[in-house]
Amino acid sequence: MPNSDNVLPQDDRYLNCKDIDLDKYKKQEHVGGITRDYNLEQINQIQVSKQADCLVLFFLLENEFSQEVKKASWEYYEKRTLHDSSLSLSTHSVLASDMGEKKMAYDLFKKASMIDLGTFMGSSNAGIYAASFGGVWECIVYGFGGVRMLDGKLRICPALPDEWEKLSYTIIWKGQKLAVEATKDDIKVQNLTKTMDVEVEVYGEVCTL
Repeated sequence: MPNSDNVLPQDDRYLNCKDIDLDKYKKQEHVGGITRDYNLEQINQIQVSKQADCLVLFFLLENEFSQEVKKASWEYYEKRTLHDSSLSLSTHSVLASDMGEKKMAYDLFKKASMIDLGTFMGSSNAGIYAASFGGVWECIVYGFGGVRMLDGKLRICPALPDEWEKLSYTIIWKGQKLAVEATKDDIKVQNLTKTMDVEVEVYGEVCTL
């Protein structure tokens, strides 16, 4: 259950752990910087996360939580998450889009897309981060593209980064191939398969394709 500040506890002890300034670790050029200053036992007593943990619930089960709980928990945990996992940046990027944090969403997306191309996690010298590829796709389609599938219903509410003029993608929904093209001012969704009607919610309005 959320606490009095609407923050969802990660477990039964996290919120009682020591709270320290993590700013320099958040700005680290490589993963694992905190381990140079603290051993594992000490880290376990600090309010710090390697990756998105309870926040992933807001991605998968967003309709189970109020906007107040999602916002408060997002703001609390994001500043305490170091993204030392290749799976963390993409989830936080999607949620940043949900929270209206467009710049942060795009910055996290760029960092996620460079995991195998840059040096943050050692590049791909020892092998690629295959699951992270899927995470980058999620940044684009679920985050900037605004796709959600909740209670058997499809919702598409794009929120393009300021740096982009247009986003196009396709998804398969209940056997129908849908083509989505979004700009900052417009959205077009087409049912390319056309063997059955598809209902989709677009910015609060339910449409039939």
